[in-house]
Amino acid sequence: MNRLKSPKLSRRLMQNLVLIGVLLILGVFFTAMNPRFFTERNFVNIVRQILPAVLMGCSMTFVINSGAIDLSVGGVMALSAVMFGTFVKWGADAWVSVGLVCVLGMAVGALNTFLVHGLKLPPIMATMATWIGSSGMAFTICFAIAVQDPRMKPISVLNYLYFFNDTIPLAAFIILAVVAIFIFLEKKTVVGKYAIAIGGNENAVFLSGINVASMRLIYFMLSGMMAALSAVWQVSRIGSGDPNIGTGMEFTVIAGCILGGVNIKGGDGTIAGMLIGTIILALLTNGMNMMGVNAFYQQVAIGVVLLLAVLVNYGADALRLSQMRRQRATG
Repeated sequence: MNRLKSPKLSRRLMQNLVLIGVLLILGVFFTAMNPRFFTERNFVNIVRQILPAVLMGCSMTFVINSGAIDLSVGGVMALSAVMFGTFVKWGADAWVSVGLVCVLGMAVGALNTFLVHGLKLPPIMATMATWIGSSGMAFTICFAIAVQDPRMKPISVLNYLYFFNDTIPLAAFIILAVVAIFIFLEKKTVVGKYAIAIGGNENAVFLSGINVASMRLIYFMLSGMMAALSAVWQVSRIGSGDPNIGTGMEFTVIAGCILGGVNIKGGDGTIAGMLIGTIILALLTNGMNMMGVNAFYQQVAIGVVLLLAVLVNYGADALRLSQMRRQRATG
């Protein structure tokens, strides 16, 4: 048993070390291309920008590890942003409105679970439906006009909060806290362990007595809540409940997971890997922007990087399976 478990741990560690190496290479390259890249101001901007992707990436890692996927996060972000502004306009306290949109996000997660386990729809189709529906509702509620209200100010100031002599933004502490919580869930609780088990062999887990539907409910509700909180953060950045908030975020989040080594088929992936992958994606985008690279070429470059990441992951899986077969054959 120990001989089979050790290579898996070594592979994850090696994978993360390789990703950190790529991160350093990108940092050196973009700094050489533009000295403004390696500045405090630019890194603060990057931290603020990646916060939503990291929040949703944490919960998305559990969803994908369990063998599912959640495409609805972009639509939930849009709907949560608009509803947050709407609740404030109706007279609700800003912080109460944050709680209300979190409940809304979890409700969409529960709906996703019902569609997947109640109606037996494939997760990709179920969450695509809620993604489109949520996004459409966001535009319908506000008539495609961003919701603004002076009473949003308690939230708007979050983006401008700094600590330690105005050097470290609040976003950095939020990222560290959320990542620490999800790493704890991943390593020390059944929430993370069952996700890997379900993604590895859902039928075997079901036959062992674990309620797969209940666990997926937790993962989808976490995903919806993280999408709602990400929407609130974006509202704090732009100062309004814009229905365009969240456009394309589902692909950014999934791309960060894949780049960080989360197996799209389920059963394998870590929060640490997702975090590194998301940072790499952010640095790649930021660096190309500072170099003045055309947006279309940026999409091509990111697509190539993701393709290489998928090929490396599948190659590593094939190598691991080959090693396990040889070990079983020899003993």
